[in-house]
Amino acid sequence: MITHSYLEYFLTLLGWSVNNGIWSIITSTGIFAFPLLAKLIGVWLKARGQGADEGDQGGLALTWFENVAYMAMIVIMFTCVPLITVDLNTIQYDISRSKQCGYTVAQPSESGYSSLTSEIGGKTAAVPVWWYLVHSLSKGVTNAASSTLPCQPDLRQIRFEVQHTRISDPTLAQELQDFVQECYAPSLARLKMRESNLKSAESTDVSWIGSQFFMNTPGYYDTDRARSPRSAWPYNTSRDAGLFDAGTGGYPSCKQWWSDSTTGIKDRTLKLVQPSVWQQLKKLGQSKAEYEEAVLRSLVSPRNMQVSQDGRVYPGFGGNIDGTLANAASRTAATVGQAFAGIAAFPAFDSMRQALPMVQAILLMALIICIPLIIVFSAYDIKTVVTVTFAQFALIFLTFWWDLARWLDSWLLGALYDSDTHSSWNLAGIQNSQDDLIINFVMGTMFLVLPAFWMSALGWAGVRVGGALENAARAGTQDARAAGGKGGDVMLKAGSSFKK
Repeated sequence: MITHSYLEYFLTLLGWSVNNGIWSIITSTGIFAFPLLAKLIGVWLKARGQGADEGDQGGLALTWFENVAYMAMIVIMFTCVPLITVDLNTIQYDISRSKQCGYTVAQPSESGYSSLTSEIGGKTAAVPVWWYLVHSLSKGVTNAASSTLPCQPDLRQIRFEVQHTRISDPTLAQELQDFVQECYAPSLARLKMRESNLKSAESTDVSWIGSQFFMNTPGYYDTDRARSPRSAWPYNTSRDAGLFDAGTGGYPSCKQWWSDSTTGIKDRTLKLVQPSVWQQLKKLGQSKAEYEEAVLRSLVSPRNMQVSQDGRVYPGFGGNIDGTLANAASRTAATVGQAFAGIAAFPAFDSMRQALPMVQAILLMALIICIPLIIVFSAYDIKTVVTVTFAQFALIFLTFWWDLARWLDSWLLGALYDSDTHSSWNLAGIQNSQDDLIINFVMGTMFLVLPAFWMSALGWAGVRVGGALENAARAGTQDARAAGGKGGDVMLKAGSSFKK
């Protein structure tokens, strides 16, 4: 048996362990026979109710008894009796997608759920033949469907992890503040005094402390130096001539202070990012310098989520051909409203994305636990078995829809921000801002909309499990989504109180 998430890896074994316990209780108490007895009585009463023209009522009842008994025996043998033994050694965490796309993932024992290994690591369970077959086929179909999607780094997840990387070292945080005051601020002030004519790319570059312009242009970071001693650099008489030697360190140049390969601020800041993030960034097709600069800009600058503000991607249906002042004003108001809504919505979407696989794993465990009770209460009805089969397949196949939503999200983000339209200015820029915001809203909701569509499609096929599963998944992620939006709500309230 294979699983697609860490939580599913452990909860699958737990679910079948509880399932075995419930079936043991049902068989040891004789409860399993009551529904069958009630069904046989119903068949007997139905046979007695037949008219005289039906012929031999006893023979008819016997035939019906045999049909009910044989069908019940088949259902019990294949869907209730545990036969195939499973444990944490036979349950495998699926890494086929990671191998296909060339990245590595940690094993469950190396994840945050590793403590569960000691809790249930010694447990064994047994799975009925039918459900083992359904699980294997469902996972196989899901993996095959996911493998048809081109490999694409999850840009939104990368952005989420980078934006939530914090400078936890107070010494490094203070050093960054010192660098701004002693290096960046003087260099920026000198640049303004000289009234240099900068190109568009250079103007963007000098907007952060690791500016290549300040690093490589004579008269800036090469001549500016730390104004307070730095313990990581010993006092150098040739370099620090004329500066007081307090015995607590030297005075490196700003260029050395930032880019030194061993003790520079740049390398120490980059080490804060998880290795898995760098692994994904390497697959973006950008140079190392480009994605390192993007990460550094996020780490050292207080940045809010922003979408493109330059260039036009495509004209949305909300646009107007006639660019009158009224249309521009309404467009601007709508964009501002969406931006404020996005402050609360985007963290909620991130929380929802994290919660969905967890909800899926818990629902699968709940379904596994309920199987013996459902089968017994249905009096071993084959229709019930088919319905539960489709429910299990539908839950497992949700993984593909989330992979598809993630791929679409990453592809659109890549197409949106890699285009030249986002590095040039045009008069329709305000429309571009709204369209970009709308894309973020739409793709965030796709993680719920696509599974909802899938459940509805099952209803078209006559499988009445869609509504229940959809409501369960929606309710399971509602609290996580609401919690994710709390941060945005706090920002909005803070902004409104500031204006007052």
